[in-house]
Amino acid sequence: MIDPTRSDPTRSSHYATGPAGASAHTPYSAVAPQVRRPLAAVLRVLLAAAAATGVALEISLSADLPRVLSDFSVQAGAAFALCALWSAYRAGSGRRPVSPRITGALLLYVLGAALLHHALPAPAPGDATLPDASSPTGTVADQLLHTAVPLGAVLDWLLLTTPRQYRLRHTWQWLVYPVLYLLFALLRGALLTPGTPGRYPWPLLNTVTHGYPAALTHALLCLLGLYLLAVALLAIDQFRPAPPRPGYRISRTGIGPLK
Repeated sequence: MIDPTRSDPTRSSHYATGPAGASAHTPYSAVAPQVRRPLAAVLRVLLAAAAATGVALEISLSADLPRVLSDFSVQAGAAFALCALWSAYRAGSGRRPVSPRITGALLLYVLGAALLHHALPAPAPGDATLPDASSPTGTVADQLLHTAVPLGAVLDWLLLTTPRQYRLRHTWQWLVYPVLYLLFALLRGALLTPGTPGRYPWPLLNTVTHGYPAALTHALLCLLGLYLLAVALLAIDQFRPAPPRPGYRISRTGIGPLK
């Protein structure tokens, strides 16, 4: 009879010999020494600062705080700043990275917000509830949230994170927040008085101009585009090369510390 508790030699690539006394059945990640990554920590602090500055400038320029706080770019930027700070702390202290389920979602959101911002027409002139993107401060806020932060997030993902961490299930799980946001935006627009400036966050959701069938169709197309972007991130993550990790070597049996 085969003993199910014995180690399977065909699966040895999933395990590594750890410190003395570690079980042969223990994954290497459970016994791996802490490796501090100060460069990654510094870069993520800078990314967090850029995102937080962009959000703060957007808020300072807006005449309607609830309106600007309901903006997708502002929400995504604020969440990304918090996550980047937490990731910086973990990298600097040698702790395990933040779950790719979370970091991948925020990467998708800041990228999606940037693409929508550059693809959609500018807000109607004279809308005092929106930041003035033509002013120097507004231009800085716009470039931080919709150019610098998305590009920095992509570089951080490609150069400083382990590949093949995303899963197919993540792609639809990441859409939960965008679905809730679109429902919130449509409900908020329905409850506000017609003619209220900034009633809808994006012109394509304006039910007065397009009607509910067209607005809902636009919302579904936005979700489809975001899902395709999520699938593209998943595909790239499966084939991109692994960044070098200081103090580690790669062998046939996995990644282990230099001896």
